[in-house]
Parts: sequence; C-alpha cells; structure tokens
Amino acid sequence: PPALEPSPGQVLGDTGPPSPPPPPRVHKPCFVCSDRSSGYHYGVSSCEGCKGFFRRSIQKNMVYTCHRERNCQIDKVTRNRCQFCRLQKCFQVGMSKEAVQNDRNKRKKEVKEDLGGDELSPELAELVRRVSRAHQETFPSLGQLGKYTTNSSADHRVQLDLGLWDKFSELATKCIIKIVEFAKRLPGFTGLSMADQITLLKAACLDILMLRICTRYTPEQDTMTFSDGLTLTRTQMHNAGFGPLTDLVFAFAGQLLPLQLDDTETG
Repeated sequence: PPALEPSPGQVLGDTGPPSPPPPPRVHKPCFVCSDRSSGYHYGVSSCEGCKGFFRRSIQKNMVYTCHRERNCQIDKVTRNRCQFCRLQKCFQVGMSKEAVQNDRNKRKKEVKEDLGGDELSPELAELVRRVSRAHQETFPSLGQLGKYTTNSSADHRVQLDLGLWDKFSELATKCIIKIVEFAKRLPGFTGLSMADQITLLKAACLDILMLRICTRYTPEQDTMTFSDGLTLTRTQMHNAGFGPLTDLVFAFAGQLLPLQLDDTETG
C-alpha cells in the first residue's frame, strides 16, 4: 500500500497524545449595556451600538432629556429608551470624550494626507483639461453673459407669464444642442455606436441641464440666469412652468454654493 502522508506532528518528531482543543473564547460584556463587547472603544469595553451612540453624541454635541428621574436602567433591551441616561452611563463607566475628539482629528489628518499625496498622471491631467475645455466652449460663464431682467410690474406680469413658457422651450432646445456638442467633444464619445450615444445622452441630459442652471444661481438676488442672459426670480420661474420643482432647484443651487465648484468639476 502507498505510504501515508506524515502529519505535521510526525514531521516535527511529536509522538505524544494530541493537544486538547483550546478553551472557548469568553466575550466580555459591554460596560454600558451588558451586551456582547466588540472590543475596547474610547477607553472601555463596549458593544458597537454603545460605541456609535457615544461617538455621535460627542461629535454632534447632543443634548438629551430624561423624562423620568435620571436613573433609568440601561441594558441591551432598554438602552434605546432614554438617551440621556445612556450617555450618563457611558461617562460613568469611563468612556472618554477626549478619545472621540482625538480619533476624529486623527481621521481628518489621515484623509488630508491621502488627498495631498494624490497626483494626476499626465494622461488623467490631459483628460481633465479636455473635459474642462469642452464645458467652457459649450457653456459661457455668468461673466460672459449680457444679463437682462424681465419687467415684473403688475401690468406686464400676465403677458410675461404667458410668454415665459415659450421662452423656456426655446432655451431648453438650445441648451440640449449645447449639451450634445459638449458630449461630442469628450474623448471617446464619438467612438461609441450611435445607439449608445443616444442612450447616454437621454440618461444624462436632464441632470446636466439642471446642474448647469444651478451653477448660474445668484444668491444675493435669489435669481437664475439662463444661456441668453435672461435672469428670473424664483416666482417668475415658478410661473413659467417649473411649478413645485422651483424650490427644489433653488435649494439644490444653494447647496452647491459652499462647494465652490470649478469647470473641471461641473463639466
């Protein structure tokens, strides 16, 4: 019969009885709620739930209220019933506020170092340059537009509202043409089949259109400026056909402002 493969113990010369199995792992309880601990967090043994609760409470400077006598029992069943007493229990068992803050600062530093070390390859830098140029050539900036406003006095409002829908239809057509021109300038786009080009444009055209409109938002006057320089207030846009979408568009535009996006990001 063929020789049997030697066991690792035989290779090492071990001929004694097999070692007993290791003892079962004992999981420490969470010091806050007595659930199974996942390790030491912020100075004490705690579960993932209490760890996350304490971190969020400290980072957001949360202020909780107890609706009883500030001595609620905290365990894995009742821990979500009173946030005030749960946070007090976290402090009582030794969770460290400073450890949360230090952990957050450490994460920020790591992210900053990671971002600072990233450099674009020459190929990516050229791609960004071409996309940015395509955007600039098909979408003039606010400074390049000859802005004009509508007459919003009472005797012109009805005529204005009736005419704005036609104006928007005309502008939308021009904007879509510009978006198609933008897409054709993107590297590789014209190499796709016509069916794929149409599919991509149909899927992205509205998103690009909304993004371009929102980058022409002027917060001081709460107005939007369109491609031909037409500047409209929130009310005028609502009456022109945007309807209930108006506030959503303006809210999105306001959220974009702090990001200070440039042409490489919006293009």
